[in-house]
Amino acid sequence: MRNIRGLVEDFRTARQEDQAVTPIVGAIAGVALAFAIERYGPEPDPVSFAITTSQARASMLSALALVFTGLSIVLALTALSAGNMASKFSPRLLRMRLSTSGNKWVLGAFSLTAAYILVSQILLRGREGDSLAPPLMMSVSVLLLVLTGVMIVWYINGTLQSMRVDRAIRWIGRRILRSIVAHEHDRRHDTMLCDVDLERPAEAADLTAPDDGYLVDVDTDQLNRIAGRFDGCVVIETRTGDPIVEGEVIGHVWASSPVTQDDIDAIADALTVARTRDPGNDIGYTVGVLVEIALMALSPAVNDPKTGVECIEKLTEVWAAMAHVELGTRTRSRGDGSYTVVVYENSMGDFLNAAGRQIFMYGREDRSVTGALSRMARQAERTATCERDRRIARALASDVEAVRGSSNSEGRSW
Repeated sequence: MRNIRGLVEDFRTARQEDQAVTPIVGAIAGVALAFAIERYGPEPDPVSFAITTSQARASMLSALALVFTGLSIVLALTALSAGNMASKFSPRLLRMRLSTSGNKWVLGAFSLTAAYILVSQILLRGREGDSLAPPLMMSVSVLLLVLTGVMIVWYINGTLQSMRVDRAIRWIGRRILRSIVAHEHDRRHDTMLCDVDLERPAEAADLTAPDDGYLVDVDTDQLNRIAGRFDGCVVIETRTGDPIVEGEVIGHVWASSPVTQDDIDAIADALTVARTRDPGNDIGYTVGVLVEIALMALSPAVNDPKTGVECIEKLTEVWAAMAHVELGTRTRSRGDGSYTVVVYENSMGDFLNAAGRQIFMYGREDRSVTGALSRMARQAERTATCERDRRIARALASDVEAVRGSSNSEGRSW
């Protein structure tokens, strides 16, 4: 059964990706604002404000028509942008875009304005046609209409800019850097090791996955406390971000004293299993989106090697940023140096190898792509902070350069 951590993670992800929450909140706020102004707003002054209720109703209807016209433009651009991202870039990029707050604020502003004007129109029907309209009600409707217009212009510009390949690649690069920072913050209490040589004792007991989904996080603080109770070590072999199936062996635990079922259950509670991965702090997910764009660009159907090279150049910057962050296996130790917790995770070399090998498989026939891959691997080798990552980068560079050296092509990379 899914634990509380997994349920909370599922709810948080659904809230981020659900486009209906902000518009609903905006509509409720618009209704409440209209009733509050009707009840507590100042009375009209015939000298400074002389708009009749009939004129206000007509103005409200025109404003409502403008709001729904703008909403139709936004929805049309949204459909165009979604189709473009899914077909030209990556379906997972669309998910990342939906989880951002920009489009939600636009929909929320539309809902707020439409609900306010509609309710104000209904409230005005309770007044005599030749009586003066409430000044604050009309002023707020104008301000909300101006706000909606500004949001339309901002959204159109942002949507059109997001369809540019270079802007999309830079945006993903920034998201990767954010996920690296979030990853470092979440693991600040752990000791990160690039490589851990740990053999499984014969008396170790298996740890199994508590549910189906993705292992998105491991609470090493809780695992460290549990391991301290029975003077042992908890090892999680499945890496965060990997899919798991309930009952699958994902690690082991061993101790000098017997491990009880309560301890096993407590270890399972320290694992966060969610239905989807979190792009916010999952480095592998965000790197995978950039790799997918490169693979689609290098596919025969698209045949756009320049976009593939742009993705490789952005990944080169990403590896340089990773070199300044501690990545790898998370550990906790006792005073004598023995491990209490070992959680295997990817280092910079693992991300480099997975991304570079996939792009190399698709783009090995293009010299501009292999040239960029060679430079990426050599830069990663230069900036790597541990020998294992340097070996991985060196092996990738050697394989790429071997293909370039054996190629009979005499073309130039422009």
